[in-house]
Amino acid sequence: MSARTRPRSTESTRELLLRTAERLYAEHGLAQVSNRQVAQEAGQANNSAVAYHVGTKDDLVRAICRGHADAVHARTLAHLRASRGSSDPHDHVAALALPYTEHLATLGNPCWTARFTAQALADPVFGPSVVWHEGIVSAHVEGGAAMWSFAPPLRPGILELRLQMMRNLVVHTCAEREAVACESGQAVDWSMVGGALVDALTGVLLAPDR
Repeated sequence: MSARTRPRSTESTRELLLRTAERLYAEHGLAQVSNRQVAQEAGQANNSAVAYHVGTKDDLVRAICRGHADAVHARTLAHLRASRGSSDPHDHVAALALPYTEHLATLGNPCWTARFTAQALADPVFGPSVVWHEGIVSAHVEGGAAMWSFAPPLRPGILELRLQMMRNLVVHTCAEREAVACESGQAVDWSMVGGALVDALTGVLLAPDR
């Protein structure tokens, strides 16, 4: 093997390990899967393959998250630019929700990203600070300010509750649709899912606080 070929092979192994880990985490949960299991499932004879190609388990989870977060972030910025100045709350909700479903639509079927994301967000060790990097957080601050400017007067506790409801609606709806698609072999219509989520989230945003 030439020196020129070696880096490409290393990168290929790294990507294989990332994809394998994402699937195992999605199916079993982060705490239940060891780096050794990831290496074995990826067909690596060396049980230290993850440590060599990626690093620790924390590095592995962060690498998976970073790849998806970068793609979602780029889409979010584009949607935010398009929605600026709009007087339709639906546009501002779409700017925050659609980047995620549009990214999932690029991944094909079977896919494990939505279920991995749900597992990582719920994990006490990792959670939102690992899943979404600073760029997405910053974009959501801008987009969230525009979106919530359309909401009726809300008590602080209700606002926090609605944010939680909206996050769970997106994360778990996508995870469940992905699981059904993986089981049935029929790809998810992510455009339909995204549209339905935006409609539902807009309803949550605009509902009066009674």
